[in-house]
Amino acid sequence: MKSKKLVLFDIDGTLIYHVGRKTSWVTRYTQALNEVYGVKVLPFDPIGKHEGSIEQKIAWEELSPLGINRQTIRAKFPRYLKRRVALFDEDAGVEQLYKAIPDACTLARRLGAHPDRYIVGVLTGNATSIALWKLSHAGVPDVFHFGLYGEEADDRIALSHLVFDKAFQELGVRLTGGDIVVIGDTVHDIRCGRAIGAVTIGVTTGGHDRGMLAKERPDLLVDSLMDPRVLGMFGVNRLDKKERPSV
Repeated sequence: MKSKKLVLFDIDGTLIYHVGRKTSWVTRYTQALNEVYGVKVLPFDPIGKHEGSIEQKIAWEELSPLGINRQTIRAKFPRYLKRRVALFDEDAGVEQLYKAIPDACTLARRLGAHPDRYIVGVLTGNATSIALWKLSHAGVPDVFHFGLYGEEADDRIALSHLVFDKAFQELGVRLTGGDIVVIGDTVHDIRCGRAIGAVTIGVTTGGHDRGMLAKERPDLLVDSLMDPRVLGMFGVNRLDKKERPSV
């Protein structure tokens, strides 16, 4: 029997994009760190300063110079993430913070309609609670049944390598790199995919332009995940039931 494919989507810039003021992902980052760890981290732009990093590593890099050891960081990390979500909720009461990228969501939905062929998941630097909040807030279809998240490893490449054991533990499937497709909008997503021998798709909907992505030589480089080459790769050219126009 033909094995299933695991398709891993990045979140920010691939499935969703930021539309609100920067408050929630600049000032709020610092606010949560300072409140929970009792320090004074200066405001920083997590994308500019920690591009391609993951939640646990960002916390370590900001807090360790202030004398906070790794054990303390990990012990308080759940409280820190809970505070981050609470601040998201507060800001979302004022304005929309994230919106879904329609073509990416359509692809995810189409793949999710074929559970006999595809397992749809995420590979993200966001911690689990942050990732789930963003996806829900943006109205992304609930088709993701697997995830690799930013509190599970010390860096993005190490996170990607967890896929094999985690997929077996949670899904009962043994995968090789050739059974995995990684989709993302940055060079870091492509590097993660290459590190585990996966097929890679770069999409120009986020932080890195076509030239930057092309240098990483993804297997496909597209401007939209509705590109016929992507649909052809997965064999999901036809409309699913939710996309069919009513008569």
